[in-house]
Amino acid sequence: MPAGTGTPGANQNGPLAAPYLSPGEIVTAAGPLSINAPAPIVDISLGSQFVTQAYDLMAYPALRPQMIFDQFATIGATRLTHNGSSVRFSFVDDMAAQTTPLLENIDVDSIALATRGLSLGMREYGSAVTTTALIRNTSMIPMEPILAERVGYNMGLSVDNLARVALDATSITYDDATTETVPSVGSSTSYMNASLIQQAVYKLQAANVRPFPSGLYVAVVTPTQAQHLKADTTDTGWRYIVARTPSEGNNIYRGEIGTYEGVHIVVNNNMTTQGAGYIMGAEALAKAYSNAPGYGPNPHVVVSPVVDKLKRFASIGWYHLVGYSIFRPSNLIHMTTTINLKP
Repeated sequence: MPAGTGTPGANQNGPLAAPYLSPGEIVTAAGPLSINAPAPIVDISLGSQFVTQAYDLMAYPALRPQMIFDQFATIGATRLTHNGSSVRFSFVDDMAAQTTPLLENIDVDSIALATRGLSLGMREYGSAVTTTALIRNTSMIPMEPILAERVGYNMGLSVDNLARVALDATSITYDDATTETVPSVGSSTSYMNASLIQQAVYKLQAANVRPFPSGLYVAVVTPTQAQHLKADTTDTGWRYIVARTPSEGNNIYRGEIGTYEGVHIVVNNNMTTQGAGYIMGAEALAKAYSNAPGYGPNPHVVVSPVVDKLKRFASIGWYHLVGYSIFRPSNLIHMTTTINLKP
């Protein structure tokens, strides 16, 4: 093929000498000039109009703790005389066992029954998010599904926190002015281990505390306390026992603590501190709520009517009328440990 003819253009100014001349002015993407050679001449004006950043249309949430505490409220105000601002739970103690033989000609004495009550108040809780017509109609991502999901999670987390805060109480006072203290085991220098769990189980059994329907007590521990158990390498520790007799969900390879010393152990990070855990039986926690129409044991989502003059502001939120309290202090054990990891 014969060589081409003609004179190179003024902008064919690449670094190579003739006849290896560079092409003319090049249209590139809208990236910075630093990623291009100094010649030939680069035109980024066209690319800047059409080469843009792409967006993932998924709006990712923050990392979330599990919500578990509300389920332990096994006592609920299911039979109310009427709607009220608080609920009174009544206790009537058992009569003492009578083991003395009766005398034929003497009548028995009547026995007084000891009674007391626990009043549990209810408060309103809730939150809402409001969007404008402008953002709903100009956002590249539909806003309603995102807001509805965030409101729903906030509803669950808020209620679960209320239940957990109630478990943190160290005592309750009855309406006869008597006070009962929540038992505890461990200290701020203790590690979670088999001995600590055994002490807690002993206190529950000594107080005649019934386990949950599974036949087990339940412990909710922090990740730090779970690490204490896993790091216990003594011949009476969790790791030693599970390595030889794995069962009931215990698994070293999966990191599952499972059931140990008659206690189903749940690891949760939505705790007050890393050094505070709970072990409980049935009837440790109570929940009061209204049975009026539209109310009940669970919160509900509220989609507000649009009432502004131009119908621009739309709101979605949640609402709950509820109260939590320790029901029987003897049915709950506070487990206190160090917040440091076990070597």
